[in-house]
Amino acid sequence: MNPDLLDKRFLVVAGKGGVGKSSVACALGLRSARAGKRTVVAELGARSSIPGLFGKSGSSYEPLKLTENLFSVHVEPDPALREYAMRKLKFETLYNLVFENEGVRRFLEVIPGMNELLILGKAYDLEREISAGAPAWDTVIIDAPATGHGVSLLRLPQVILQVVEQGPMAEEARRMRALLEDASRTAMVLVTLLEEMPVRETLELHEMATSTLAMPIGPLIVNRVWPSELSTEARDRWLSGERPQGLTSELAAQIHTLDRSLGRAAWQREHLRTLREHLGVDPLLLPELPRGTFDRTSILTLAQAINSQLEAEPNPSPPTPSPRSAP
Repeated sequence: MNPDLLDKRFLVVAGKGGVGKSSVACALGLRSARAGKRTVVAELGARSSIPGLFGKSGSSYEPLKLTENLFSVHVEPDPALREYAMRKLKFETLYNLVFENEGVRRFLEVIPGMNELLILGKAYDLEREISAGAPAWDTVIIDAPATGHGVSLLRLPQVILQVVEQGPMAEEARRMRALLEDASRTAMVLVTLLEEMPVRETLELHEMATSTLAMPIGPLIVNRVWPSELSTEARDRWLSGERPQGLTSELAAQIHTLDRSLGRAAWQREHLRTLREHLGVDPLLLPELPRGTFDRTSILTLAQAINSQLEAEPNPSPPTPSPRSAP
């Protein structure tokens, strides 16, 4: 059975670019928020898309309320540096004197991994942030960068500890690494599509996450699964080429669409079999959503699909909205 995620404080949503990580991160966040947990979804990197999915404009380094109990933050290096420096230096005048100095900024820009360290440090700070004597967030969900960059980012504490064994930076790196490897608090949620390249990268990412990163793995989530409502016998007859005679052009066009849908569902099943055989898990299956605007209603559909499958036994079947995907 897939482990539930509501008892985890720190979720890292990872996968190949374009598989719908942000959509899944939002769905997990909405599920957590609807369970009464104060939840923040953190986007790491240059672009921010999550506020727009909830009808909000812009993005913010400070928590932006999306809906009841659910917030988002957009973590970028410059504001993360300012926050860290102000916490250490205490005075804005001193910060400006040091970190607004052009020479200092140029020096910081050429330090390998500095931006990544600032971004990961902010994500870590969200998990340990205290408000009124209690954790500020019940759940922190990290919308990680795409596979290669994401692995490099998450591996940074290990790299630092290979170079620096003592001092404040080493202590921070140890605490970050402890969080990432703590199965009681943390889980990596892998997101993929049932296509050749995403499946291949997912298998590689799973291997790196378990061996190189030593991170606990949560459910595997497969996005954009096409439904097949025909019986196995009827589907096999259809795919073998059996057709009624005397079709109108309109009906023929509908049949062509059905052909494509059933064909896609068939090769998706092959990729699903590959994932199950190699990883030994039953993925959570999220449906291909109708064409048009992807918004809060769409996210709620995905959240409900996740919730129903996590509360059920293995071998879930996807809900059956028809074509079009989450971004």
